[in-house]
Amino acid sequence: MLVFCASAAKGLTTEAQDTDPKILSQSQSQRQIVDWLAEAQQRVAAHDLASAQKVVQARLAAVPEDSDALGWLAKLLAWTGQRAEAEAAFRRALKVSPRDGDHLLGLATLLVQDGRNAEALALLDAAVQIPPPRADVYNERGRVLAALGRRNEARADFLKAHALEATNIAAADDEAAVGLRSLESPPRFEIDFMNETDTFNYTGAANAQAVVFVAKPNDRWTFSNEADSYQRFGMSAQKDIAAVAHRLPGRNWLTIGAGAGNAQGIIPSAETYFEYDRGFTLSESAPLRAVETSYNQHWLWYRGAHVLALTGTVTADLARGYRWTFSANEARSGFAGTRVAWEPSGYSRLEFPIPQVSANRFFPNVTFAVGSENFSELDQVSAFASRTYSGGFRLGLTDRQFINFYLGRQDRNGGNSEGIYGASYGIRF
Repeated sequence: MLVFCASAAKGLTTEAQDTDPKILSQSQSQRQIVDWLAEAQQRVAAHDLASAQKVVQARLAAVPEDSDALGWLAKLLAWTGQRAEAEAAFRRALKVSPRDGDHLLGLATLLVQDGRNAEALALLDAAVQIPPPRADVYNERGRVLAALGRRNEARADFLKAHALEATNIAAADDEAAVGLRSLESPPRFEIDFMNETDTFNYTGAANAQAVVFVAKPNDRWTFSNEADSYQRFGMSAQKDIAAVAHRLPGRNWLTIGAGAGNAQGIIPSAETYFEYDRGFTLSESAPLRAVETSYNQHWLWYRGAHVLALTGTVTADLARGYRWTFSANEARSGFAGTRVAWEPSGYSRLEFPIPQVSANRFFPNVTFAVGSENFSELDQVSAFASRTYSGGFRLGLTDRQFINFYLGRQDRNGGNSEGIYGASYGIRF
């Protein structure tokens, strides 16, 4: 009888648990957490970020203060280039969970990409205080400290990260080792030696040589000097161009340059220019990762002619290491005794990696150009129609030595054509 009653009581207890509204609500909530997170992860793995974002937003509609969902929303927004919205989502998540290392690291990484290193460091200082210690937090903090010039502290953080990493980590995934190598004295100088030979179907060949010296004393300033020599149409000419570039806050650069030389009627007797560059990071997973834009205004003075060239350039960094550049310019040319005229021209270049080959070792490119795209020689100035097809590659000999090769053909109006063959060797130290 006692056994029967105990069994009955046990059965009644189990039945009560199965029908208790509070217990049912807790169980359903746990299942919902697992379900939305697993579904979001599956859709991210399938590169369907839009659907993953809908799953996360549905979760937030049901539970607005779910810090995990807010963190996932922030990451998805960052991956799709919505950086301001991503920052706001990370900050909402941190209001709910101020000691969540993932949220602190995610927001810090976002700020670093916008050049806000001091703000990022404050977040990472908080993240390293949260146990257990994490290699990814120390690696990111090391990178930020290095960017701020605090190299000894950066080295200490990379060593801590290295101690926390798995002993069998692949070299490609060893961020601590990469960070430590980055603290080695970077090359501050570069010298390039260049030669180009042009052949024509209507006159003799022409040649040009250049020696370029670049000095980069720090991350803010870059100085360059270029000495050019031309042998063209039976004449020999030389010129020298100096430039200085300064990095402004964020990913902005301003460059100013000027040159002059012994023109001999085939190159400019004087020239000057300025250029403004700005970079934008858009996404870490979308096909379009980043964009670099520039505006260049270049004045050139020839004997009996003058040119003003206005050039806009956009370079897109694409997935898998591809780079696509578009450039267009409008040139205002004036010759003695003739009216001033504006002529358009431009080019497009695609740089693409080879599968299983590091882009640092071999990086080819192809280019298509139309119009008067080169104003360094007088025969390229003024109104003539042309199409240029060219290709080349960069070959890395070592980490600090490289060779560039290129060749092309230009078809001009009137049945004239030009062959272009060039090579350069560069060394950093």
